[in-house]
Amino acid sequence: MTKPIIKNNLWWAIPSIATLIFTSLILLSSGGTVDVIGGAYHVYCAEGTVSQPAEIISSKGSPDLVGVCENYAPYVYMVPGNSTAGQLLLVLPVFSALFAMIFMRKSWKSLAQDPETENQAIEARSLFIGFAGKAIIKGAMTIGIISMVIIFGDWNLADVGTVKQEYGEQALTIYLFILYGFLFSILLTGMLEGFMFTYGILKNEILGIDETLRKTFSTAIFATFGGVSLLIASEIMEDFLGGGGLIGAVIVGLPLIVLRKPIFATINSFSTILMPEAFTKAELSYIEAYEIAMEDRVITDEERKFLKLSAKALGLDQDRIDYIESWYNSNLEDEEE
Repeated sequence: MTKPIIKNNLWWAIPSIATLIFTSLILLSSGGTVDVIGGAYHVYCAEGTVSQPAEIISSKGSPDLVGVCENYAPYVYMVPGNSTAGQLLLVLPVFSALFAMIFMRKSWKSLAQDPETENQAIEARSLFIGFAGKAIIKGAMTIGIISMVIIFGDWNLADVGTVKQEYGEQALTIYLFILYGFLFSILLTGMLEGFMFTYGILKNEILGIDETLRKTFSTAIFATFGGVSLLIASEIMEDFLGGGGLIGAVIVGLPLIVLRKPIFATINSFSTILMPEAFTKAELSYIEAYEIAMEDRVITDEERKFLKLSAKALGLDQDRIDYIESWYNSNLEDEEE
C-alpha cells in the first residue's frame, strides 16, 4: 500500500475491478441481472380492496410474489427483491470496515510514538473512529439481519409483503424494526465517516474547519435525536390513546426545548472527543506569538500591535483570532487551577 505505483492507481483500479466482477457475474448467471442483483416489485392496493389479493407487478425474471391488501388501503409502494450477491453486498461493508479499523488503529498507535508525526497520527485516529463507528453500528444491525434470517428464513426485502400472513403482526413489527434499523445505520455511519474523514484530511488546511465540523455534527445529532424521539413518542401515544400523537410530541418536545442547552453541551463534549482542536500552520504560528505575549499574563499596546500585524501577515480574520485567544486563555486557566 505504501508503494507509489499502488497508491497512484487505486482510485481507478478498485472501481474497475468491481465493475468487471459484477459484469462477469451478470453475463455468466442464467438469471442475468435479477439473479445477481435482485429484481423489484410494484405493489398496489386500490380503495375497497381490504383483505383482497394485492396487485403485484414483478420485474422480468423475479419470483412471483403474493400478498393481501391491509386495512389502510389504498396504497402503493415499490419493494426491491434481493439475491445472494445482494445480501452479501449488504453485510460486506461491515467486514471491510472492521479490517480497515484494525489497520488504522495500528497506524495511529505507531505514528503517535513519534512527535514529528503527530498530525499524521491525528489523521489516522480520525479514520479509525470513522471505520470503528461503521463496524460497530452496522455490525449490530447485521447481527439483527442474521437473527432475522434465522427466524424468517432466507432474507429478502420482498418478504415484507407476506411476512404478516405467514408469521403474524408481531413478527412484522420485529421484521420492520430490524430492516429500518439497518437502513438507518447506513445513513448514520455515512454521516459519521464523512465528518471524521473530512476532519482528518482538512483539519490543518482550512481555517476553523474543526470548529465548523463539531458544530455541524452536534446540530445533526441533536436534530436526529429529537426527530426520532418525537416520532417514537407520537406513535406510542397514538397506539395508547388513538389520535393522541400530538400529546406524545408535546411530552418529548417541551423537555427538548427546555433542556436544549445541557443536551447541546453534552453532545459538544462528545464531538470534541471525536474531533479535538486542530489548527493550521498559520494558526499555530499565531498561537506561538500569543504565547510569548502572554508570558506575564498581560497584553500591552505594543504587543497587541505586534499580534495584529502577525495576524494580518498570516491571513487570520478577527473572528478566528478571538476564538484562538479564547481557547488559549481557557487552557491557561485550566492549567493554573
